[in-house]
Amino acid sequence: MKGKLLTVMLLFMLCGGGCKPVEEPASSARSPFPSDSAKTKAYNIHKGFIEAERRFGTELFQNMSDKDGLTDNLLISPYSLQQVLMMTANGAEGETLKEIKAALYVSGLHDSAINESSFALVKRFGSLPKGDLLTANAVWSKLEAKPDFKQTIKQFFSGSVFKMDDNIQTAKNLINQWMAHQTKGHIDDIADHLSTEAVSLLVNAVYFQEKWALPFDQNVTAEEQFFLPDGSAKKLLMMKQTARFAYLENELFQAVKLPYEDQQLSFTLFLPKKTPASFMSLFTNQHIKAWDSAFQPKTVKLSMPRFTLKGQYNVKRALYEMGMKSVFSAADFSRMFTEGSGVSIDDVNHHTFIKVDESGTEAAAASSVEIVESAIAPDVTLTANRPFFFVITDEQTTSLLFLGFVANPNE
Repeated sequence: MKGKLLTVMLLFMLCGGGCKPVEEPASSARSPFPSDSAKTKAYNIHKGFIEAERRFGTELFQNMSDKDGLTDNLLISPYSLQQVLMMTANGAEGETLKEIKAALYVSGLHDSAINESSFALVKRFGSLPKGDLLTANAVWSKLEAKPDFKQTIKQFFSGSVFKMDDNIQTAKNLINQWMAHQTKGHIDDIADHLSTEAVSLLVNAVYFQEKWALPFDQNVTAEEQFFLPDGSAKKLLMMKQTARFAYLENELFQAVKLPYEDQQLSFTLFLPKKTPASFMSLFTNQHIKAWDSAFQPKTVKLSMPRFTLKGQYNVKRALYEMGMKSVFSAADFSRMFTEGSGVSIDDVNHHTFIKVDESGTEAAAASSVEIVESAIAPDVTLTANRPFFFVITDEQTTSLLFLGFVANPNE
């Protein structure tokens, strides 16, 4: 007899100003915070929690990359992946729990420190004054979830546990409708490949929308060549501006840090001087931290493409290589379900989307034109007309929200 299958789906959606979300009626908006005593309790982020997220995210990013030369785009959210696996860990026991915590680099943290840190991040990201960085978590299950597990999901992950419909098509429709609501109507197919044998589904969604602090002027965007990994070229619309940015250059790369209107969030572009594959091997938490402390203000003449990336990834193999083995065969989820034996994870899927453009340029065109026309001679020039990496970071906590590699930008 086949064991019961637990599916973990991870979705994040990133909009860089070009996405126009469907308006959500105020009456239907849900608070991202618990309504009980946890709402008023002050939680702190454990000092090892963010470090663990960064180590896990960069290692997973490398494991998911194309080992044959980096010819494909790649986009993941370490934060989103960590959140849904933390939820899963709260239902695990024994060797299964040990493997999940080891892969997430949180073996030395108590469950309470992990959960309180998770809640603190949800609370922080939900309180940004300018844009949106919204997290939603949910569990659908045919099995009876234990009361303690349901309370943990509600209290620390601001999530809900729903009964999964026995009719697979009805279940898919309900889950897709929930996801479409959380992503403002942009993604509505997250459950399309849900197995008929699945008994539970854990989902995390992150919706992000921010405007640049210094928007690009659409009037100077021009079509130019972008050189692909195979040496061929394609015509792309390149955004341009000259402004004062944090900048770093060494023998390996050029990098520029673009702030968002919420100044504690930033987009850092890394342009390798050699092959992307050689740079990928250096794209580790340790190196990113060291580089981050070396940025200096410079007047940068910047050119970068508009781009849109979409990805659907099965993360199962990468997690297996990081030590999560028993979870896919002889797992123990006895803290999650009243019938926790015989349940294993079938798939771990990660759907991603990002759109980056001039982002609000029309509303702030005078500022942008003023910078261009100030006649300040640039200190440096950075032209991202070949494959590049990027990191979106919460500067306050240093959480790595998104990691990406752009091999072939698409409009």
